[in-house]
Amino acid sequence: MRTYEAMVIVDSSLEEGDIQKAVDRFSTVVSDSGGEVKGVDRWGLRKFAYEIDHQKEGYYFVANFMASEEAIDDLRRVLQISDEYIRGKIVRPEYPASKPRS
Repeated sequence: MRTYEAMVIVDSSLEEGDIQKAVDRFSTVVSDSGGEVKGVDRWGLRKFAYEIDHQKEGYYFVANFMASEEAIDDLRRVLQISDEYIRGKIVRPEYPASKPRS
């Protein structure tokens, strides 16, 4: 398993409870695949630099997690086909959170 970081934008027109469900769904996909979510940082509502799907703002959250490559494939599929997610980007950080940068 490797360490990953994901930035996800959720549809801002959803109610707070539905936004929480979207965050929980992301975490559930990771944990169901044998991974572990280390933390979720909620950035809240942010304006876009340009319109995405006729929307001007979205709800951002960043998740740090450990998962297998198969789990990443599942996450990417969920982010693409689910209506509540506007965008999602999954990356492997260059410097793991446990090591200090020098």
